[in-house]
Amino acid sequence: MLTDTAVSRAKRRPRRYKIADRDGLYLAVLPTGKRVFRYEYRFHQKRETLTLGTYSSTGHGMSLIEARAEHAKARRMLEQGNSPAQARRKDNDAAAFKQGTSFRGVAEQWMEEFSPHRSASWAMLARRFLNEAYKVLGDKPVADIAQDHVLAACRKAQDRGSVYTANAIRRYIGAVFAYAASRGLTDRNPAFSARGAIAVPKTREMPALSAKEIRDLVKLVRTSGGRAGTRIALELLLLTFVRKRELIQATWSEIDFDSAEWRIPAERMKAKEMHIVPLSQQALELFRQTKKLASGSKCVFPGLTSLAKPLSDTALNNALNRLGFGHFSPHGFRRTASTILNELGWRPDVIERQLAHQERNKIRAAYNKATYLEDRTRMMQAWADHVDAIVAGAKVVPIGKRLAG
Repeated sequence: MLTDTAVSRAKRRPRRYKIADRDGLYLAVLPTGKRVFRYEYRFHQKRETLTLGTYSSTGHGMSLIEARAEHAKARRMLEQGNSPAQARRKDNDAAAFKQGTSFRGVAEQWMEEFSPHRSASWAMLARRFLNEAYKVLGDKPVADIAQDHVLAACRKAQDRGSVYTANAIRRYIGAVFAYAASRGLTDRNPAFSARGAIAVPKTREMPALSAKEIRDLVKLVRTSGGRAGTRIALELLLLTFVRKRELIQATWSEIDFDSAEWRIPAERMKAKEMHIVPLSQQALELFRQTKKLASGSKCVFPGLTSLAKPLSDTALNNALNRLGFGHFSPHGFRRTASTILNELGWRPDVIERQLAHQERNKIRAAYNKATYLEDRTRMMQAWADHVDAIVAGAKVVPIGKRLAG
């Protein structure tokens, strides 16, 4: 049996130890010297522990008399068939939600702050994935959420085979935790540590898209739901056939609307050489549309978690998967453009230069760079017009075949 004297004189030891009272009530003395009243019991054949309160010699903590009173309440709850520990967690969750420190509370604050700067499609997607997360994490305090909780929130989508959706839910949870950390509510991000636990299959590269596949994909991109910026990025990737990272990391300082050119700096190019992308009228219009969606961000395509950061590397792959083109990679647009432009009779040197493929012969490379910009400008407009014709359902015939006829 505990006494007030035994409680007040309990000394810390290198390891935690207990001083028993009665009926599962005990005093736990921690290595730090902290003294905690706890109640240990069995509920549905499982051991549970309820922390009643912390003893303090200054009178601000829980006394032995108060601990026994709380212990008696917990025993009555147990006799009525309820778990005292689970009831306490529900009370804590409700209090956290009321104070705005639950996952749902923080997520709603994040949405309120970011939604005015994003498109309606972004808000729709964010709401969709957060609602999935709320089913598991909603009322839990962010400080109590661990990696296992995050994975449980993703499991339903993962179990039905929607690994891209599961990974999207994890990313949005991560965005909320990044926001929570910025507000001092937590110092960790369990969604970040859970990245490797959801295996997203590698996209199998496929040959160039056929005219029918281009038509089907572009129509889906233009008519489907989803984030408007991401859909525009897919169409721009087709029209400019740059590398995926060159597009999603673009900044507005690189886009010259007056000269209709996109100048990608050397540090962002694979060959470490500045690359000029002549912009067709169709590409310019798409850039104008996305500028309205960028909410003043320096990024052409701001990411989900911050206006200061670009889209994630997986955003376009995930978008293709949602459209039923999960077997096709964003890099495939380069193969598609190269294949069709060659079939249309454009000079291979001009095509290769526009693809930013490095010429091994330095003299020839300098010549290509100096002379092909005008040709590339004409080719890029012709390519955009060709894509429009395909989408409209026109019968297009390669230049070589027309000449042969």
